[in-house]
Amino acid sequence: MTRPAPDRPATLSPTPDFVRWPAADLLAALLADGVAIAPNLGRGELLAALQGHRLDQGHEVIAEGALELLPEGFGFVRSPHFDYEASPHDAFVSPSQVRALNLKMGHHVVGPMRPPRGNERYFSLAHVDRVNGVEPMQLAHRVLFAARTPLVATRPLRLPTDDLALRTLAVVAPWCRGQRVLVAAPATWPRSSWLTHLATALLGRDAELAAFVCLLDQRPEDLAAARAHGRDHLGLEVTGTTFDQPPERHVALAEMVLARAMREVEAGRDVVLLVDSLTALTTAAQRAHTASGRWLCPGLDVQAVVPGKRLFAAARACAEGGSLTVVATARTGSDAAADAAVLAEFRHRGNSDVVVDPQLAAAGAAVPFDLQLTRTRPEDDDRDAATLQAVAMLRERAGKLAPGERDAGLADLLPR
Repeated sequence: MTRPAPDRPATLSPTPDFVRWPAADLLAALLADGVAIAPNLGRGELLAALQGHRLDQGHEVIAEGALELLPEGFGFVRSPHFDYEASPHDAFVSPSQVRALNLKMGHHVVGPMRPPRGNERYFSLAHVDRVNGVEPMQLAHRVLFAARTPLVATRPLRLPTDDLALRTLAVVAPWCRGQRVLVAAPATWPRSSWLTHLATALLGRDAELAAFVCLLDQRPEDLAAARAHGRDHLGLEVTGTTFDQPPERHVALAEMVLARAMREVEAGRDVVLLVDSLTALTTAAQRAHTASGRWLCPGLDVQAVVPGKRLFAAARACAEGGSLTVVATARTGSDAAADAAVLAEFRHRGNSDVVVDPQLAAAGAAVPFDLQLTRTRPEDDDRDAATLQAVAMLRERAGKLAPGERDAGLADLLPR
């Protein structure tokens, strides 16, 4: 199901859809309404000017986004369309509002905003109308993510059958809702586009899922392409950072997206979190945090893997309802000892391993996976003995196929 593109009238819309507009459209809307603005404004500054203009005219402006809580006890409503980065258009959430509703990091809040008063510097949230889709008082009936009971995941996560690569994964390494999936792939393989494709494919199979794609340390064009691919899919949120941003931004975005996913699980939803990559997150944490003096290998502090482990370990099926599935990539094929150490830290922590063969990936194979190493752990694969025997035969026969015949051969070998 796709979301229709918002109309872009010459005058300002009464809806918050203009938060999604590019800078050129925001500038055109402001000029069409005769708003005097300074030159060379960024997209966030243009949006803030537009919001201020609407408030001055007596219109209601809705703040919608994820709550980022700061150590001082207050917070801001950050937008996924700005990758949850601080922006002039963000609404301030007062400590009293946070305490009254016991709001947590990552809560999706909706409410009207008001302009700054007196010496205030920011727009403020006038009051909270909705939190993660419900009235604020209904939060009292939800169990916090950290207090939920993890269960062995048994509910299948259905992969689509019209894609040969995903159909192969469904047979050789089936996933369940609430599992951890580690995708080991070379740096040259298009991990970000594959994860976004996977997310949209999962949503196409089950519209009730919520999917968050978090892309760290990306090339700008790759991040823009991933956003464009996922823009019109309901239930999908694509955020990311580029390689020119400071390491603290990579870590902060990963923590915010994880918090968002946790809050959705608290609402009883099945959530899939797709991250590229644990290697980038670990490298960013290494540079952003003070070293402990203990090393996994030369140049990699033991504390650097903690943010990645916290994210990977969050995957679970909950007895109280809802689940969080984490599909995370790790970089392979590098001569760096740190990359190998990161992969070793996570390789045996998941329920399923997906290994991309560098030679098959370089040749452009439709199914670039090493089928001997791509598998779900035996204790997490509850299929009957006959099915497992058939999968073992498929692996054996696929291993005898010539590289040029492999994709066509797999299409014939896979069960219909």
